[in-house]
Amino acid sequence: MKRLPFVILMIVAASFLAFKTMGNGLKSPSNPPTKYEQILKLVGEMLKQAHYSPQDNDDEFSQKIFKKFITDLNAEKNIFLQSDIDALKKFETTIDEEIKGATVEFFLAAGKSFNKRMEEAATISNELLAKPFIFSTDETVLLDADKLNYSVTYAERKDRWRKKIKYMTLERYVDLLETREKNKGKEGFVVKSDTELEKEAREKVQKIMDRTFDRYRLKFNDDDKFNMFVNAITTTFDPHSEFFPPVDKRYFDEICALPVDKYNYGIIHHDIHTDNFFWENGKIKLFDFYD
Repeated sequence: MKRLPFVILMIVAASFLAFKTMGNGLKSPSNPPTKYEQILKLVGEMLKQAHYSPQDNDDEFSQKIFKKFITDLNAEKNIFLQSDIDALKKFETTIDEEIKGATVEFFLAAGKSFNKRMEEAATISNELLAKPFIFSTDETVLLDADKLNYSVTYAERKDRWRKKIKYMTLERYVDLLETREKNKGKEGFVVKSDTELEKEAREKVQKIMDRTFDRYRLKFNDDDKFNMFVNAITTTFDPHSEFFPPVDKRYFDEICALPVDKYNYGIIHHDIHTDNFFWENGKIKLFDFYD
C-alpha cells in the first residue's frame, strides 16, 4: 500500500480575517461562532479531506473522544468524582455535532468541573501534608488507574489522596533513612531523628504537590484544555495526527524549517520513519515512497 508521509498545516492565525466572513454553520449572525468553534470546525473538515478513508463522525466516534479527553484530563482518576462524569455524559454523543459547527460546550464544561475539583484536591493535599504520617499501619495503595473507578464520595476521594501522598512521603522517608545510615559517622554529616526525616520527606512532597497544582492553575487554561480536546479528536481519528498549539508548533517549524508563520496553529499529520527524510538545500524534505 502506498503511504505518503506528509505534513498538513492548518493556517488558523492567518485565517481569522477569513473566519469573519465565512459561513457560520449552525450559528446565526446574532450569535457568531467563537474561536473554538471556528478552529474545531476547520479541524474536522481538514481531517476528513486529508484522509483517504476517514472515520465516520458519528455518536460512536463522539463517545471515543469523550472517553479519551476525560482520561487525558484526569488520568489518575483522583480529581473527578463519579457524579461529575455522570453529569458530563450528556455530551457523550454530541461532540460530533460540535466538530460540525455546533456550539462548543463539552470541553468547557469538563474544564470547569476539573478546575473546581482540582482546587478541592489541593486543599486535601495541604491538609494531609500538614500532619505527620504514621508508617506502622498495615495498608495497601492501588496506583494503577486502569484498575480504579472514580470515587463516589468526597471521603473516598480524600482517602485515595491520603494513600497516594502517604506513599510518596514514605518513598522519600526511606531514601532519607538510607542516606542517614550510609553517612552516619562521617565528618560533617548531621544525623537527624526519624521525626525530622519524616517532616523533611513531607516537605519534599509538599513542593511536588504545590508545583503540580500551580501548573494546573497557571498553565492549564481554557486554551490549553482546548488544545488537549482537539488532540483527543485528531488522535482518535488517526493516531498519527496531532494538533499543535502555537508554541509546540514553533518547535516543529524550527526543526523542519517549514515556511509557515510561527504564530499559526496547525495540524501535523506525520508518519515518521528514519528514512522518510532527506536534507536538501538547508531544508528537511519528505520522500514519496512505497511502504
